[in-house]
Amino acid sequence: MSASLLAVIAAVLLLAYFAIFVALHVRRTEYDLVRDAVSDYGVGPTAGLFRLAVIANSLGVLALTGALADGLGQGPFAAVDYMFLLLIPVTRLAMALFPTDLEGSRPTMTGRIHLVLAIASFTFVYLAIADLTGPLRSFTPDSLGIFLVVLRWTAAVALLGVVVTLLARPLRGIFGLAERIYLLSTNLWFLAVALWLAIH
Repeated sequence: MSASLLAVIAAVLLLAYFAIFVALHVRRTEYDLVRDAVSDYGVGPTAGLFRLAVIANSLGVLALTGALADGLGQGPFAAVDYMFLLLIPVTRLAMALFPTDLEGSRPTMTGRIHLVLAIASFTFVYLAIADLTGPLRSFTPDSLGIFLVVLRWTAAVALLGVVVTLLARPLRGIFGLAERIYLLSTNLWFLAVALWLAIH
């Protein structure tokens, strides 16, 4: 399968993820987008839609990994970069199998596993984007390169926000906002690269 076709598949799947992400947030639920974690949608009536989003996202990143490997090869990237990319769908798909514990509920082993997998997934996403942004700037147009850098730093700030709001109880009320900024900025980064590869 060619790099362009894989990139098109990645773009379609990532766009599907964004569509489902929006659909989850416009549905009338008890969740607050500033306070509550996105994973909370994986519990209750929205669980099926949440799993679809995770699957679309995971397969999209997997297709993008193939497109990068086929289109640009080993040249600009280290082997560890591809490892980070491949670990993203692994951790995300596993995370979907272990629902989170809702705020205020009694902690469970399933919820603890979900948290560990979520931390791993967020880490692999950032490491991949941080490592790939620099090399991609030498291949992409200046405007796209700058856009990728802005998204990378937006993701870095948002990830810091996720960590701080997770650890500092007084700031827990804005955890959901930091997480959503992180998810949107990183997945927009993946989508931008997929679209570039599709027309490259």
